[in-house]
Amino acid sequence: MIQLAIQELTDEAFARFGTLIALPARAPDATGAGWQWWGEIALLAGDGRPFGIGYLDLQPAELRFDWAERHMRSAEMLIPTGGDCLVYVGPSDDVEHPERLPALDRFQAFRLRQGQAVRLHPGVWHGAPLALDRPLNVVVLLLQGSGAADTSVVRFAETPVEVTR
Repeated sequence: MIQLAIQELTDEAFARFGTLIALPARAPDATGAGWQWWGEIALLAGDGRPFGIGYLDLQPAELRFDWAERHMRSAEMLIPTGGDCLVYVGPSDDVEHPERLPALDRFQAFRLRQGQAVRLHPGVWHGAPLALDRPLNVVVLLLQGSGAADTSVVRFAETPVEVTR
């Protein structure tokens, strides 16, 4: 069985898979009583279709996965609410063969903290985030129709990947 250690989510560590969205280190663009605003800290490019907003309910379970998917023409944004979760990702290799999974030991697992979000690059392998210690929800942004027309899913039940703390 492949085992992945949980990695700290930083701009540098996640760069090949996407973009970390978190409290910016720069001064806010505007402020008021009880609020600060930073505009356009990242962009979520589209192709003329609107983004669909999905809602994912997570419950604590074993920290393992036996499937992954990718969308070749859509970025995907994951925004946890109510707690931290784990995001597992694999490199976007072999774009000519959308269903060809990279070696499982090339996947990485990151702790996505409440207050952060990630924007996955098109083609990056991933699956549903994993709840750590309590139920939580994740808001998912994905171009309209991507689930039906731009999703490659590979299952590997015989060789699941375990995430270690």
